[in-house]
Amino acid sequence: MSRKYFNTVLLLSTTLLTGLALSHPLIGHADASTQTSNAVATTTASASSTTTSNGNTYGVDDDNIVWITYPSMSVLTTYTGAGTYYNADGSDTNTTVSGTSGALGEVRINLNQRTAYVWDSMLNATSNTSARLYRKVTSVSNFMYLSSVYTTKSLTINFVDTDGNSIDDSMTFDFPDNSDKLENALLDATPTVDGYTFNSAAVTTGSDDNPAITYTFIKNTSDSGSGNESSNSESSSSEAISSESSSVNSATSSTDSDNLSDSSSANGASDTATSSATKVSVSKTSVYATRKIGLYKTVNFTKNNRIRWYQKQPRTKRPKFTVIGYARTKAGTLRYKVKTTSGQTGYITANTDYVGNTYYQTTPKKITVINAKGINAYRKVNLTSKVRHYRKGTVLKIKAVKQHGITTRLILTNGTYITANKTLVLKK
Repeated sequence: MSRKYFNTVLLLSTTLLTGLALSHPLIGHADASTQTSNAVATTTASASSTTTSNGNTYGVDDDNIVWITYPSMSVLTTYTGAGTYYNADGSDTNTTVSGTSGALGEVRINLNQRTAYVWDSMLNATSNTSARLYRKVTSVSNFMYLSSVYTTKSLTINFVDTDGNSIDDSMTFDFPDNSDKLENALLDATPTVDGYTFNSAAVTTGSDDNPAITYTFIKNTSDSGSGNESSNSESSSSEAISSESSSVNSATSSTDSDNLSDSSSANGASDTATSSATKVSVSKTSVYATRKIGLYKTVNFTKNNRIRWYQKQPRTKRPKFTVIGYARTKAGTLRYKVKTTSGQTGYITANTDYVGNTYYQTTPKKITVINAKGINAYRKVNLTSKVRHYRKGTVLKIKAVKQHGITTRLILTNGTYITANKTLVLKK
């Protein structure tokens, strides 16, 4: 973009926004109990980094930062006074910026910080996503739409326990949207609340047609969170899931004959001994598929009950599931009841030849960064307060692993935290 064109667009956008912009309070606290909910949305969440035909891209970073990008010059913004620039993870850059208007490039909602940020693609024109700078959404007072497909939605985000009681401040956020893309991304996130373990996410629509996301959490019964490290072990050779509680101990070593057909063909061979299920105790965790597996409506793994196949994928793209329950077939074979990244529920095999822990449970001496975009190190266990970035291929020494909700974090020798997600880092 030439300097002359940039100045012309900046002047035009300033003029338009001064006279025509729609005023909305962008961020605030709301009482979760006052939210009117009529119907659960029928849309499903996307996998991270999904691009739509309208040019929107949306997804989730580090499990708790939801983002959506906008096509260039589709939505203009105006600012009030000077503001501070922040990094993509919400850490302060200690850099002040002033500007009266620009083009909305991206919105990021940091659920663990309970804060939203915007990237202005005009004031901070960069195609390098890792170099983008963001302003807190409170510094923005208006949106101006240059594309008729966009309107302002008021989004409420609630944090409640399993009884529906608010356990943390809610947040409200007005944002430009032409569909349910931001809500879809929010369904994929797993925010944290101290003393609680994440359970589920749901979208509801109020009488004013504005959406609300409600995150439900289970109160921890002890300070150990969702499970202590000593109760979870991991085979270093196969990275297999260990038993999650005494009630399911040694169950994963049993033969899962129907899943043998999952790995070799789609013939839908059934387990003739699985006419009913016996529930066992629940200990939530995250797993991924290491080989081809099926997702089923019930514990009976038959062709008629199959929802879909998940093909074998490279390590960095393995499909992930949140285990929300356990059940045994009549023959005693263990199944995982899971929630997919799109919010769908069903049953998958618990056979360790086919699924493994998404996150390291024991401490590797060293890891290699395998994520194409690299990873960040943080001061805090909830992966906030960024310290530095590590590129793909970097080898890091690890001194400990720490449980955090249904995930774990790796602690570097310098005391900072990084992800323990096996699709992002690999034990050496």
